Amino acid sequence: MPPITTPAVTGPYVPAPTTPAPKEQTDIFSSDGFLKILAGQIKGQNPLEPMKDTEFIAQMAQFSQLEQITNLAKDMKAMSMSSQLSQGASLIGKNVTYTPEGSTTPVSGTVESLRVGGDGRSLSLIVGGVSVDVSRVTTVGP
Repeated sequence: MPPITTPAVTGPYVPAPTTPAPKEQTDIFSSDGFLKILAGQIKGQNPLEPMKDTEFIAQMAQFSQLEQITNLAKDMKAMSMSSQLSQGASLIGKNVTYTPEGSTTPVSGTVESLRVGGDGRSLSLIVGGVSVDVSRVTTVGP
């Protein structure tokens, strides 16, 4: 059996540099942020002096309230968009007059369709192939 040989090492061992993982940013005003802070507080508390039940219950009530307000805000946003879509849909086929951005001369045309913005919050009318922000409409006719 031939002898086992090891490869020659040419120089000192230098480990590959490691870059630390980026720290995760926590939004303390979100429900996830609140839960992380609460969990950290519970984990780091002194076992000889634990948090009082009333304090814990008060914090849980605050979290519940935060969650309900967040859900309410989402529902209000959806309701607002639904209302805008309804109002915009009622304009399809109607003549509108609007003032284009950067102009003082009003333009008239028939609303062909609606377009919801990428942010899901804005609504524009398509008038003669041109996208018109609803806030620029000055008159609506038959």
